[in-house]
Amino acid sequence: MSAEKNLGRFVLVLSAILLTVSCAKKQSNSSESNDVNLKVYEIIQKIGGDGLSGSFVIPENGISFLLSIYLDNNNSVAFKSLTDPDGTDILSASSTTNLYLDASGSSASNVIKNGYSNVLVPQSPNFFAKAGKWTFRAYNNNRVRLALRTGTVSSGATIPVQPFITGETWSAENISDALSVMSGIYLKNGVTLNMKSIITITETEYSTVSPAFTNITTSSLVKHGSSDAVNIFFIEDYSGSGSSILGNAAGMPGSMGDVNSWNGVLASLSAHATGTTLDAQLLGETAAHEMGHQLGLFHTTEYGGNLFDILSDTAECPSSSQDNDSNGIVTAEECDGFGGDNLMFWTSWSSTSRSAGKKQETLSSNQQHVLKFSPMAK
Repeated sequence: MSAEKNLGRFVLVLSAILLTVSCAKKQSNSSESNDVNLKVYEIIQKIGGDGLSGSFVIPENGISFLLSIYLDNNNSVAFKSLTDPDGTDILSASSTTNLYLDASGSSASNVIKNGYSNVLVPQSPNFFAKAGKWTFRAYNNNRVRLALRTGTVSSGATIPVQPFITGETWSAENISDALSVMSGIYLKNGVTLNMKSIITITETEYSTVSPAFTNITTSSLVKHGSSDAVNIFFIEDYSGSGSSILGNAAGMPGSMGDVNSWNGVLASLSAHATGTTLDAQLLGETAAHEMGHQLGLFHTTEYGGNLFDILSDTAECPSSSQDNDSNGIVTAEECDGFGGDNLMFWTSWSSTSRSAGKKQETLSSNQQHVLKFSPMAK
C-alpha cells in the first residue's frame, strides 16, 4: 500500500488469558468497561515434521474469530494453512472459496506481516465461524492467540472506540467534531460507536511518531490502548517521510482483544490542518477509514486501479476505463460513480471536490456485514 501526498491513506500494512492495559501519564475521566463478548485464548502448539501446528474449537454460538500469530524479532510471520471443521483449508489457493491472497496471515498475501499477522473469519460473507474443530499449521513463531466472539448478531451493532491525542498543538476539544463525523458515518451504515472519553497522552516522545508499528516508540504508544475497544491515536504528526500521510492502521485487520503493538490506528492532525484549524470532516473520514482497516476492510480500489477488495458488492474503478490522464493512478474524481465516495476508497477527494461537498461516507452491505460480525462488535 502507498500514500498519496496530503491525500492518501497509508496502511502498513486453550487457556484463557486476561490482559491488562499499560498506563502512562493520561488525563481522562473515563473508566474501563468490558463492552465486547470477546475472549482471548493462547493456543498450545505442537512441533512435528511439518513444523508447528495447533487446533481450537469454535462453539455453536461462535460469531467470529481472529487467529493471530506473533514473531518477536519482527520478521515476517504467517500460517501455512487454516482448515475448517469440514476439512476446507481456507488459506489454500485450491479451495473454491479461500483467503489465499487476502488474509494477512497467509504467506501468499502482500499485506505487511512483520512480527504479526492474522486470519479474520468472516472477512467476507463467504466465510463464517463454523462450529467445531479448526486446525492450523504455522511457520516459526513465538505464539498464536485466538480472539473469539460468541453470542448473537442483531441487525445493528455497537463497537467501542477509545480515542487518544498526543502533542501540545491541539487538545481533546479540537477533535470532538471529527469524532462526531466519524460516529455519524458509522451510524448511517448500521453501526453505533460507543465513543469513550478522549485520553490525552502528555509524554512528548509520542507527539511525532513513525507510521511503522514495529518502531519502538510507535509500539510503546499503541500499547497504551485498551484491549476492549478500537484504539485511535490522533498524533501531532508522523516522523520522516511519513509526514504526508493522513493516517494508517496496524493491519487489515489489526489486533483485537489484546494489548500489543498492532492494537490501534494512527491519524495525523497536522495533515488535516490549515494552520492550526483542523478539517473535521476529512479527519473524521480518515479516522473512520483507518478503523475500517483495523476491523478487516480493504481498499475497495487500490491506487493503480487494478487491485480490488474481496467483497462482491463494492464498486470497482478499473484504470483501463477510468484513468483519464493515463498516469497509472485512479483518483476519487476519476472514480466518481465507480466507488470514489466509498469510505474505503484508497484516497480522499481533492480539496476542490471537498469544498464542493464531496464526502466519503458510504459502505456496501457486505462491508457492513464484516463490521457487524467483527470480534470487536456486539
